[in-house]
Amino acid sequence: MGVQTTQWPSHGAFFLKSWLLISLGLSSQVSKLLGCPSVCRCDRNFVYCNERNLTSVPLGIPEGATTLYLQNNQINNATFPAELHNMQSVHTVYLYGNQLQEFPMNLPKNVRVLHLQENNIQTISREALAQLLKLEELYLDENFLRTEQVEIGAFWEAISLKLLFLSKNYLNRVPFGLPMNLQELRVDDNRITVILDVELEHLPSLERLILDGNLLTSKSIAEGTFRHLTKLKELSLVRNLLSYPPAGLPSTHLLRLYLQDNQINHIPLTAFSNLRKLERLDISNNQLRVLTQGVFDSLSNLKQLTAQNNPWFCDCRIKWVTEWLKYIPSSLNVRGFTCQGPEQVRGMAVRELNMNFCGVFTRAPSTASDRAVG
Repeated sequence: MGVQTTQWPSHGAFFLKSWLLISLGLSSQVSKLLGCPSVCRCDRNFVYCNERNLTSVPLGIPEGATTLYLQNNQINNATFPAELHNMQSVHTVYLYGNQLQEFPMNLPKNVRVLHLQENNIQTISREALAQLLKLEELYLDENFLRTEQVEIGAFWEAISLKLLFLSKNYLNRVPFGLPMNLQELRVDDNRITVILDVELEHLPSLERLILDGNLLTSKSIAEGTFRHLTKLKELSLVRNLLSYPPAGLPSTHLLRLYLQDNQINHIPLTAFSNLRKLERLDISNNQLRVLTQGVFDSLSNLKQLTAQNNPWFCDCRIKWVTEWLKYIPSSLNVRGFTCQGPEQVRGMAVRELNMNFCGVFTRAPSTASDRAVG
């Protein structure tokens, strides 16, 4: 017997062919509906157009996309397609590592997180940010921003903005007219030389302020500048030119105060008054030789005090620190009180000094700053 093969009836073959054609047609329509720019890759709600040498934002971003990856291209146009602005589903855009020279217009109207760091952005207009009423996080690190090229009140209408990173730019002032709901502001590694109290007075929600790596002196910070920041939890002034801590620190919620890598040579007795919630204080890498007795008395909640790399001079004036260190609670971690002089005790921990040493060593030459804090 020969092998029998199943034959499709003629009407069955017609049905199968028709079904295939219809399926292909539907597939084509679905593909168009959920299309993806040919230069990109789309996966669910994510559109990957990064690292493709693009000079502009591609058209045809599919509806329903939530996250756009456009980083590490050569995008240089400041005005994006209007269709992008009208895409209501997009909430996160990565545009870092491009060649933008201005803050772009026509970004998705509902964007919440926007990464624009590592571009060539030099100007920011109020109009551009007024389009982004739902923006919560804005990263503008490592651009070429100068204070005079940021329009006054440029950020004011971004009413939902909570986090603003302006690190590693060329700002010489804190931008004026920041939104009232801002919770975190980073302006570290700029060229800020002066802070006026009016520049920070309308930020009642600010919890974290990073001013590291600027050119601030103690006299260039207006007295009471930080007093308005009643919800501030962290203040960092590392790598500036301070000779003493700023006056009028907010006392209600401050938990962390970082003052290391300055030129602080004395701390007034009232510098830390009423900071009863402060948990961390760093005064390391300064020019402190002595401390005024009682300067830490208000810090009832302190858990970590770092003081290394100061030229501590262990004569009679530091005896009170020796006694204080012997009776601090076990919950307080203190590091860095090491004698740098006189020669007889160089390298010795202050807490290990004999409490009867006072008067044995030659007193260091008196300086104006020593007299102020002795």
